[in-house]
Amino acid sequence: MKPLGLIVVAFILGLSAPALATGNVRIQQRDGSVQTYTGVTLKVTNKTLTLISADKVSTVVLSGANCAHDGAIVRCAGGRFSLLRDGEKHTVAFKTATFYFNLTDQDQALPLSTTKIASHSVIFAVQTAKGTYITGNGKLDQESAQ
Repeated sequence: MKPLGLIVVAFILGLSAPALATGNVRIQQRDGSVQTYTGVTLKVTNKTLTLISADKVSTVVLSGANCAHDGAIVRCAGGRFSLLRDGEKHTVAFKTATFYFNLTDQDQALPLSTTKIASHSVIFAVQTAKGTYITGNGKLDQESAQ
């Protein structure tokens, strides 16, 4: 099989197999206030990124994204953004939502950037329609990501 074929197969398997990570999330409100959360569980499966707060009170789901291979990085954008808090689900309007996966064994530079994403990691950035920025990252459980 040609290298491109192997990459496509790895991409499809990587996005369909569940992967877990523990990471950090930073939320910057339109007024400039910032909250930072550590110990956030990040789950990646079927083109969906799920964030669960360390206290298990809040869950954010980015689902139905369009994903494509960009070199060694998998880039997903768009989709739906929802928040589950205290048993109630809220759909959140957003301007942009992008998350990147590096399923390789080496750090990779993001396309058109000097920023690197660590091996077996995910990073993401969301801007809501109201101007809130949500960014974060986490290291994927290598056993689950394969």
